Amino acid sequence: MTELRSLLVLLPGHGIGGAELHTLEIVRAAAALGVQVALAAEPAFIEPLSRRLGRLPGLALHPAPGLGWSPERFHESPVDQARATAALIDVTFPDAALLPLPWPTAGIGPRRALAAAEVPSLLVGHLVPLDGDANAVRALGGFAAGPGRVVAVSAPTARRLALGYGLAPGQVGVVPNGVVVPPADPAARADTRLAKRRWLHLAPDAPMLVFAGRLDRQKGADLLPALALALWQRRGATVVALGEGEMLKPLLRLGEPLRLPGQVADVPDWLLAADALLMPSRLEGCPLTFLEAAARRCPVLASPAALEFLEDRAGEMAALLDLDDPAGLVASACDGFPPGPHSAAQVAAAWRHAAGHDQAAMLRRYLGLLRGLVA
Repeated sequence: MTELRSLLVLLPGHGIGGAELHTLEIVRAAAALGVQVALAAEPAFIEPLSRRLGRLPGLALHPAPGLGWSPERFHESPVDQARATAALIDVTFPDAALLPLPWPTAGIGPRRALAAAEVPSLLVGHLVPLDGDANAVRALGGFAAGPGRVVAVSAPTARRLALGYGLAPGQVGVVPNGVVVPPADPAARADTRLAKRRWLHLAPDAPMLVFAGRLDRQKGADLLPALALALWQRRGATVVALGEGEMLKPLLRLGEPLRLPGQVADVPDWLLAADALLMPSRLEGCPLTFLEAAARRCPVLASPAALEFLEDRAGEMAALLDLDDPAGLVASACDGFPPGPHSAAQVAAAWRHAAGHDQAAMLRRYLGLLRGLVA
């Protein structure tokens, strides 16, 4: 059997979000097994990626101008992506490639170059709109046939990605996201709760909810002002929004009910400190934030769209928010907070899910798929 010796990892985005952080875990696992990994991204992200990864044996970072998908250059961007990918193939000689998809159209250009060079590739769909972005994919010439596999982080995401790429449903597999599940540590939880409230100048027992993600409509950030005000007035709770977003952040400054620390590196600690995680998302794949909260037994208030990956089990693991109208949203949030006795069963079910689909299991699946590409 041929061994996987060299892997080209392509980041076709313009930021470091959930899809990229997920991919870095696969990079760490592959490098730990002795695989030579070439990680390519837009030049602006090479230094942030280097800081996150540190020194890994066999890892080389490659600045690749044009690799990031730019929707505003709809027809030109895939051409630039394909050209950048072809140049990387010429200098890295990969046995296989890993291509995470923050959006379906982001993969059209890189896949075209990988298929032309007959490099076996594993495409991973993280976020896909309800229509699969099928019209846009067709307008860009469609999904290039070539050696490799396509998977997604959840079954609903896989179905939509198959639709967008014109593939049969069975041609897109599913590898659920997973996170490290830490052992319970009541003393650490108490210390973290106190430290975060002290940092915010809140009372030690002040009720606090956390929102973690980009400050955009997709994540439901535009709903935060009304939610924060209602939770403050009716429950005395503070909402802490962890994230950045150029379009919405200027609109979210409410002062006391809604705090905006910006993007932070210790989201798991904030989830340990919070009384609940707030997820009013309109579209998700398999959100790592939910899994991190579940792993720390943090109750969750979420829209059905945020937990779509759980399908008919979402209500077993979280209090569900009503996004259909503003009054319903506020009412469902205030009904779900503070977490009552019923939430203990939801917290336990969410923890069992996180423990049963942990990071180690996820990485075994991905490494097996990558090895299979060259077998």
